[in-house]
Amino acid sequence: MGVKERKAREKTQRANDILEAALTCFESKGFLNTTLQDVAKEAEISVGLIYRYFQSKEDIFASLALKGAEQFDRKMHTLLGKKKIAAAPLLAQIADAFFEFYSPYGEYFDMLIYSYKGMKQVQIQGATLTKLMSVTLTTLDQLKEYVQASPEFRAKEEEEALHVVFLLWGTLLGCHKLFDNSGRGHLFAFSREEFLQQIIQQIMTGIASPKIHPSALSIVAHPPIEL
Repeated sequence: MGVKERKAREKTQRANDILEAALTCFESKGFLNTTLQDVAKEAEISVGLIYRYFQSKEDIFASLALKGAEQFDRKMHTLLGKKKIAAAPLLAQIADAFFEFYSPYGEYFDMLIYSYKGMKQVQIQGATLTKLMSVTLTTLDQLKEYVQASPEFRAKEEEEALHVVFLLWGTLLGCHKLFDNSGRGHLFAFSREEFLQQIIQQIMTGIASPKIHPSALSIVAHPPIEL
């Protein structure tokens, strides 16, 4: 291995070490309560060295979120590739995958939305932000193609399918705010699983093809999806 390759490898390893240290801090103290000093102490480096790799605490969090988003995108690809799975239980699996991803990274997306609205300035490297947006759009595009191809949905035109995708995505975002990480509802006695089942069945009633029998919209009537 040449000098250039070794330095590049060391730089990548250092960045990963910082991310792992930050993840430990975020999990133990929460994003808002974690400082760069905390991350530097966990990584056993100086704060100044962190700035050689990341622009801010938000930038570190965005890089962690990117890894999670890429994992979620791969899971979506696997789920949507199972053509014979009925739509209702598939949406339940997507909802579970979404909660699994969004729980540790939801704060980042909240900050990003606030930044877009001009409510908060967030310093994130352009390349990281571009990749995150690209992964998100890829995921949404996969879901759109599934909606168009599935006989269980009446939306076949691209614009109609996109409306369905954003309806589903917005519903998941909203549902997530009602639960803590343990799956307990903040405002009501429903469990997350029970609540999502009811939500998905109601959504499917509204967007399903008129040719689909109501019994096909049930989640519990189908076996769980195995990845």
